[in-house]
Amino acid sequence: MKKKIKALLLCIALANGLACFAQQSQKEEIAKKFEDYFLLERENIHAHFDKNVFLTGESIWFKGYVFHRKYNIPFFSCVNIFANLIDENGTVLETKLLYGNLGDFTGNFKLDNSLKSGKYYIQFYTNWMNNFIEDESSVYDITVINEETGIPASLTKNAEAEVNITLKPEGSFISDCTNTIAVHVTGCDNTPLNINKATVLNSKGEDIKEITLNKLGYGRFDISANNSADYTVQIELNGNKYSQHLPPVQAKGIIMDVNSYIMAGKTIIKFKTNSFTYNDIKGKTYYAVINKDDKTSVIDFSFNDNQLEQTILLQNKDLFEGVNTLRILDTDLKEIGQRLFYIHPETTVNTYIKKTFDDNGTVEFKGKVNSGSMSLSVSVLPANTISITEKEDIYGDFLLSPYIDGQVKTTAKQYFSNLSRTNKYELDLFLMCQTSKYNWNSIKSNPPKQNYSFDIGLSLKGTINKKKSLKGHYVIISSFKGLLNERAYVTDNNEFYLNNLIVPDSCNVSFSLVKPGQKPEPLRLTPQVSNNIRSFNKPYKPVKVSCINYTTDPDSEIALPKYNSQSVMLENITIDADATKKLKYARGSGNGLLRGYKISEDDAISFFYLLDFIRYHGFDVTKTPMGDINITGRTRNTFNGQPTTPMVYMNTWQLMSFDVLDGIQTSEVDELYINQHMPVPGVDNKMGMIKIYLKPGGGFKSKKKQTETAFLIKNGFEENKEFKNAEYLSTYDDIGFQNFGLIDWHPTIITDAKGEFSFIIPKLYSGKVKILIEGIAPDGKMVSEIKTVNL
Repeated sequence: MKKKIKALLLCIALANGLACFAQQSQKEEIAKKFEDYFLLERENIHAHFDKNVFLTGESIWFKGYVFHRKYNIPFFSCVNIFANLIDENGTVLETKLLYGNLGDFTGNFKLDNSLKSGKYYIQFYTNWMNNFIEDESSVYDITVINEETGIPASLTKNAEAEVNITLKPEGSFISDCTNTIAVHVTGCDNTPLNINKATVLNSKGEDIKEITLNKLGYGRFDISANNSADYTVQIELNGNKYSQHLPPVQAKGIIMDVNSYIMAGKTIIKFKTNSFTYNDIKGKTYYAVINKDDKTSVIDFSFNDNQLEQTILLQNKDLFEGVNTLRILDTDLKEIGQRLFYIHPETTVNTYIKKTFDDNGTVEFKGKVNSGSMSLSVSVLPANTISITEKEDIYGDFLLSPYIDGQVKTTAKQYFSNLSRTNKYELDLFLMCQTSKYNWNSIKSNPPKQNYSFDIGLSLKGTINKKKSLKGHYVIISSFKGLLNERAYVTDNNEFYLNNLIVPDSCNVSFSLVKPGQKPEPLRLTPQVSNNIRSFNKPYKPVKVSCINYTTDPDSEIALPKYNSQSVMLENITIDADATKKLKYARGSGNGLLRGYKISEDDAISFFYLLDFIRYHGFDVTKTPMGDINITGRTRNTFNGQPTTPMVYMNTWQLMSFDVLDGIQTSEVDELYINQHMPVPGVDNKMGMIKIYLKPGGGFKSKKKQTETAFLIKNGFEENKEFKNAEYLSTYDDIGFQNFGLIDWHPTIITDAKGEFSFIIPKLYSGKVKILIEGIAPDGKMVSEIKTVNL
C-alpha cells in the first residue's frame, strides 16, 4: 500500500514538474518572440519647427532629433535622413537628404511663391525604416498662406463642427463584473471641447453616473452590467446633446485593471472574471506579458479556489521606463486583451530663462537646464501668435507616439513637466484610450528582416576602363567643395569603392589614377553613386477631415505681416570698428563650448600650416609614409592606452578623413574653434573637437581648377544654411507680425556641463514673447517647454 502511495506521489510530482517545465519553456518562447521582433534597432525622429504657419516666400526652418529606442538615447550613428515636402494630394514636391550629426540635424524648405494656400506635410524617414511593417516615420502638417489665393479656412476651424465620443473598456466588457471604461470626447480634428463632464444613461434614459473629463476630454468610470444592459454616454454642448452607446456586454471574458501611479515605485495589476467564465477557465494557465520593445517580463497566473480576481504587485524597477504594453495570452498564444501603461523616471528636466542684457538692438537671455551637454533648439515668437499649433513635442514623439496605433500625435509636456501623481493619472487616462502599434500576430510570426541598409553617407563605385590589370594602383578622389582628398585602392577587377562619403549636393569630384612612384593620371569616369536617393515604402497620404473647411477666404480679415520683398535680415548683424576682430561663428552649433581663434597675420606667420596650429593647441599630428594624416589627443581613455581622436569639422561638414587638411595654410583659415578635452557622446574613444572655417577661396591641395574630367554628384547632402529671417516692414505695432511673425530661431544651442546656455535675439518686438525650447541630452533626458517672457 505504501509503495502505491509513493508511486502516486511520484507521478503527481513528475506531472507537476513537467507542467512547470512546459510553462517555463512557453514563457521563454514568448520572450524570444519579442526579442526577435525588436532585434533590429529602431529609430524615431522628432522635428522642432520655428513655427507651423507660413507665408509663401518664407522658409520653413527645423531642427531634427533622432532617438535610439533600444537604449533611450540619441541615435548618434544615424547620418542619412530624408525629408519630403508633400501637398494635400500626397504629391512629393521636394525631397532633401539631411546630414545627421551625433543624433540631430537641421534644415529648411524655401516655400515657392506659386504654392497655393492650404495644408502641406513634411515626412522624415530613413532607408532603415523600410525594414518594418509599422510606419516609423514622422509626419508634421503645416499651413501655407498665399496672400493672392486667400487664407485657409482651416486656420479658424470650428471645434464644435463635429463631436466624437470614444469608449474603450480596460480589457473586455463582461457581465456581472465591475468594468472600467475609458472615455475620450473631442471636437473637429481631435480638438478638445469646452466641456468637463459626461453622463452615463441606462436603457430608460436615466442618469446613473457622472464622468469627470479633463481639459483634453479624457475620463473614466466603473460600471457593472448584465447581458441585456444598454448603456449610453452622453454630453451636452451649447444646448445640444451627443451620445455614444457602450460596446455590447459579453457573457464571458477576462478584464484587467492596471495602476502604476497610486503606490510609489510599484504597479498593481488585477485580472478579473465572472462566475460564468470561471467554470470554463478554472486552473488554466494564462500569461501576463509586459514588454517595451525587446525587453519582456512574462508572469503566469490562473483562477483557482473560486477566486474571481487575481492581483499581481510588481516593483517598477523590474519593469521598463516608458510605455509598457500588457497583454494577456493563453497557452495557445492567443491574445485576449491588452493595455498600455507608463513607468516614469525618477527625475525630469526643467528650464530656467531670464533676460540679462538689453542694448543696441539686441536682447540677451541666459538659461539653465538640470542636465549638461544638451542639444537645444529655440524659437521666439510674439506671445499672441497664431502660427504655432502645439500638436506634438519631443516627449510625445519619442516616448508615446512610437508605441501607439494610428500615428496619434500629442503634446506630452503636460505629463512630464513634473512627476506629480495628478500628471501620472492624466497620462494613464490617455494611454487607456490607445492601442499598441505592434500587432501580436505579427510579433508572433513575422519578425522584420534586414532587407534595407543602414546608410552612413554616400557610397561610390568606379570602374576603370583599361584592359590591363591595375592591381597595386590607387585612385585619388578629390573635391574642393566636398572637402575630399581620399584614396581608394583598385581591385583585381579594376574597380574601386569609397564609402561613408559626406558631400554636399551638386558637388564636383575629380579622379586621378596613381601608380606608386609615378605621376597621377587624370581619369574620366562616371561612377555609380548610391544611398543618396531612397524612397519610402510607406509614403504619407493625407486624409481630409470631413469637418474641416479646406477652402480659402480671400476676404479674410486676419492680418498678415508685411515684408520688404527685396531683402532678408541676417541674424544678429553688428558692425563696428572692431568687427574684423570679432568671432562671427561663435554662436555656431556647439561653438560656445570651444575656444575660438580669429586667425591673424601673426598666427599665419607663426604657424605656416594649419596642422601646425592644431598641433600647438593640444593635439598630436602625424603623417604616415602613404601620406595619411592622423590627429590624436594627448589623453588616454582606454585600458590599452589607445589615443583618442577628435571630431573635426570644416565649414560645418564633418571630415571623415583628415587627409584634406594636409597642405592647408593657416592664412587660408578665417576662424578656428578647438577643445582638446571635450567629450564626444556616443562615439567610442573620441575626445576633442576642432571646427575650421575657411576664408572665401581657402582650401586644400585639391583646390586647383576642376578639370573637364570632374564628375557632378547630384542629390548629395543639403548644406547647412545660416538662419535668415524675413525682413518685416513693421514689427512693433503690426497685428500681422503678432499673428504670424518670427522674432528669432536658434537651432543649435549646446549647454555646458552645468546645463547653462545663452542666446541673443534681435529686438524686433516690444511686449511679451513666447520662447519655445526643446532638446535632448547625451543620456536621453529631454526637455520641451514654452516660456512667456516680457521684453
